[in-house]
Amino acid sequence: MTKYLRLFLIGTALLSFSPLAVFAQREQAEQSALLLLAQKDYDKALPMLHQLYSEAPFDKRLYDIYYRGLIEAKRYDTAISLGEYMAQIRREDLSVLVDIGRAHELKGNKNAAQKQYDAAIEALGVNEYQAIGLAAAFRNIDDLKNELKTYEHFRRITGNPYVFAYDLSRLYDKFGETDKALDVLLTSLRMQPYGMENAKLAMERLIDNQPKKMKKAEAAIAQRMKHEPNSYLWRELFTWLQSQKGNKSDQLAAIIKLDEEQQQNGSMVWNWAYEQYQKDEKELSLQAMSYLLKLPQNSPFRKNAVQLHCMILYEKLQQSYPVDSLKLRQLLDAYTVAFEDYADLRLGNLGLNYANILALYAHEPQLALDFLEQCIGTAYVPQHFVGEAKLLMGDFQVLLGNVWSAALLYSQVDKAFKEDRLGEEARFRNAKLSYFRGDFEYAQGQLSVLKASTTEFIANDALYLSVLITENTPEDKEYIGLKSFARAELLLFQHKYDEADQILDSLARALPEDELQDDIYMQRALIAMKKQDYDKAIGFLKVIQERFGDDVLADDATMRIARIYEEQYKDAERARSEYEKLIVDYPGSTFVQEARARYNALASSGT
Repeated sequence: MTKYLRLFLIGTALLSFSPLAVFAQREQAEQSALLLLAQKDYDKALPMLHQLYSEAPFDKRLYDIYYRGLIEAKRYDTAISLGEYMAQIRREDLSVLVDIGRAHELKGNKNAAQKQYDAAIEALGVNEYQAIGLAAAFRNIDDLKNELKTYEHFRRITGNPYVFAYDLSRLYDKFGETDKALDVLLTSLRMQPYGMENAKLAMERLIDNQPKKMKKAEAAIAQRMKHEPNSYLWRELFTWLQSQKGNKSDQLAAIIKLDEEQQQNGSMVWNWAYEQYQKDEKELSLQAMSYLLKLPQNSPFRKNAVQLHCMILYEKLQQSYPVDSLKLRQLLDAYTVAFEDYADLRLGNLGLNYANILALYAHEPQLALDFLEQCIGTAYVPQHFVGEAKLLMGDFQVLLGNVWSAALLYSQVDKAFKEDRLGEEARFRNAKLSYFRGDFEYAQGQLSVLKASTTEFIANDALYLSVLITENTPEDKEYIGLKSFARAELLLFQHKYDEADQILDSLARALPEDELQDDIYMQRALIAMKKQDYDKAIGFLKVIQERFGDDVLADDATMRIARIYEEQYKDAERARSEYEKLIVDYPGSTFVQEARARYNALASSGT
């Protein structure tokens, strides 16, 4: 063996034991374990997760993944032992005791489970965040009874009769104790009058258009008015309650009349308009806007109305296909008037939205860039706005094909907001840019760091893209299929839906057995949804369900089908069926909690 070969081998061995190499090996092992878990290959996944957790027993994230895997595999005794070990390490985290109880419950030992649940509640201190975490743990396993006990116990030990009022009201109502639910709400409002709008929303959910509950609410408020006749709280709440009856247009006319009689300068109309917006009654909200926009320019509620008016029109534009050129022009004019009346609105969400409209819907990315350049050149511009604007400017440079200009802008944001969400977003967009360019190895290096992001949305996106690259990396590193797929995703990013769909269709035909097939069907489904062709979207998503039911996109496809049935077709029965399928077939999915909530809401509404 030559001297130089010996030195090379020694250097390679030393490098393999470096902290960076160890970190990379752990990252790769975790990624492999997650893939195996998604494929339900528990015999391979669980030993890997056990090894990863044993190397970092304080890591709650690794614990959660390992515990979830054990539960999915029905290894309840091991899950109990794991929870008991973790409970010694994280004594303040009472959700671990809930995990132990849940494993006992699934094993069939309800007494042992309740013993753990009771111990968790009894261990609760006066730390509100600890109470929130424990309540969330019970809510995640759909144990409303113990969630309620958590809130009640915290009230007792803190002597605070107002904390968690909305949560308690919701739970009392679930258990049929309407009078108690109303009393909790009204008592909380009495001590926190600034919470009027939240109280209204909570009461509306509680009443739920049920005549009996409406009568109980009227009686409860009337009783308060009797004891406190001079309190504006009960008058406003009682008036609002009456406005919930009858035709919405009549309600608006009555609210406008009352607002003018009491010289409220639009405050009551604004509150009503915002309530309709929160309930997704956009057209009703716009009717109220037409009144508010006629108020004097110095009226505080006119400025609110201008912002909401523009925001609603933007949301309607995003939900329409193809874009109506006349409505687009009207929207741009509305933004122009808003900026003329209130110049400071340019340096906020309204300014960012306007730039997006110019670039993505009017297909004028250069005008959007010029507009944002003017905004960030303004004196005293908020630095966070500068960061948001530069991210968008990077996106618009991508639309123009100026890749290096985009990368420079993203890097500027990364440097200026290193420890902020904006910095993580900039790093992800740079990684995505490398992916679009076909530089998959460099992209993978950036994504390996982002997978540990503190921002869940970015971490999930980074994990998905990383897995996509890993699964579709051939031995020869030619990336023929992945390059075409990335090109289609770039076109989709540029709103060139037809061109993207053509590439995906050609790719699916050219590589019928490729690992990319489920991703291709998902992207084609997303394009169909953008174009509001929901029948076609369901067709693509059904293929994922049927042909790739064990792959990572199957739960996502099921969730999307359910939401199309619920939101677009108003078919509650089919929506419930799909939500149930997700809950039963994919218990470890991140969508389970939302699916269960939507399923229960549809079931309770009787639709």
